[in-house]
Amino acid sequence: MSEHRTTSRFAVVTGGSEGLGLAIAGALAHDGADLVLVGRNRDKLETAAKKLGRYDTAVHTLPADLSAPDAPARIAAHVGDLTDRVHTLVNNVGTAHFASLADTTVEAMNTMWHLNVQVPLLLSQQLLPALINARGSIINISSYWARKMVNGRHSAAYSATRGALNSMTRALASELGPQGVRVNAIAPGAVRTPKYERSYIAPMTAEERTAHDEQIEHSYPLGRLGTADDVATAAAYLASAQWTTGTVLAVDGGLTVR
Repeated sequence: MSEHRTTSRFAVVTGGSEGLGLAIAGALAHDGADLVLVGRNRDKLETAAKKLGRYDTAVHTLPADLSAPDAPARIAAHVGDLTDRVHTLVNNVGTAHFASLADTTVEAMNTMWHLNVQVPLLLSQQLLPALINARGSIINISSYWARKMVNGRHSAAYSATRGALNSMTRALASELGPQGVRVNAIAPGAVRTPKYERSYIAPMTAEERTAHDEQIEHSYPLGRLGTADDVATAAAYLASAQWTTGTVLAVDGGLTVR
């Protein structure tokens, strides 16, 4: 253990270098939490740390590929050198492969199952002593795809992993509540993150973008896509909501009520 241990409030955020993870980290830092940002890209992590510097809390970065079998244990060891108390663990890393049933591969299923279900479970397990010490909480980032399907996008394997994460959230809330640890999830609708822009919007023609915008207005009662800050606001609430556990909070502009 390092001698530089601290009793400050600590939050560990996976996928914390951009998009939802970065926005959530910012909301937690705004509320006074020191941060451990986990991500694959060292340069993006350093850029994120500089952006978060304005909150005047400590920001530690940990480059790690969460698909590696030893990643959860290695992350927990790194965190353990900083603190023995984790107040918030945000399991934000995930991946999606959309394919028809006929085209779904075992490799894609295994990749999604590992990152979307096993990694949140294993990282929660590895950090459990620190979470118990802090009477902290786990926030799992799920998706509306557990509840709502979209015409033309085949999601059976991906939706299955998000449904599993929601069930795991409720089961862990039941198990860990007596030890003082709360477990909740957020199920966002479509959020206009850098990844969404790169992978979905950028390849569209002008006509396709117009059709996309019209579809959003039709599908979402609130008439727009989400922002990363919309989800971050919900995460900050769950991090501090001392009598809330086992909740899968839909932050989706009303998408799943239609």
